Amino acid sequence: MPSVIAISGTPGTGKTGIGQLLVKRLNATLIELSHLAKEQQLLLGEDLKRETLIADTEKLQQYLINLIREFPKTYVIVGHFADEVPEKILEFLVVLRCNPITLTQRLSNRQWSQSKILENVQAEILGECTMQALLRHKRDKVFEIDTTEATLKEVADAIEVIQAGTSHEYTVGHISWLSTLDPRIIHEIMEENTLPSKS
Repeated sequence: MPSVIAISGTPGTGKTGIGQLLVKRLNATLIELSHLAKEQQLLLGEDLKRETLIADTEKLQQYLINLIREFPKTYVIVGHFADEVPEKILEFLVVLRCNPITLTQRLSNRQWSQSKILENVQAEILGECTMQALLRHKRDKVFEIDTTEATLKEVADAIEVIQAGTSHEYTVGHISWLSTLDPRIIHEIMEENTLPSKS
């Protein structure tokens, strides 16, 4: 039986590292959606302001359906738009989450522009990747894992627990930065469009 596990999340939450570890554990094939879209020319263009490529999601979805139909096996599909994986081929989707302050530092270490970091930190605070996943998939197929202080092994272990169906601690709703962060930090990021300090 083919199996498709999708891993979504804001940039900097650990998708690539987790994907690489999972494929070794599960003897699976890794698909990085941004690379796939470039290699197969599944693009509509480029958003210069946001410094990102725009995937042709309709063509991307059909490509994935055809690929899995032709080569039925286990796939781990990663990308911040992994919610676009078609429902009919998806086993489950995991959204990786990260404390916005930690995420700010991770993205700063990549030497991204302040505006690009801010956009992604704001998206993480609002849980946009989770919201997009829930718009496209049944709730019982969507899970969240906090990667802020977790090792790659711990996150991969959690994903295997999800696959085994033996725990409910990763269901959507357990992670809310709006309820756990200092309101002043939220105001700083969301209203004043200013990145939080390292402290």
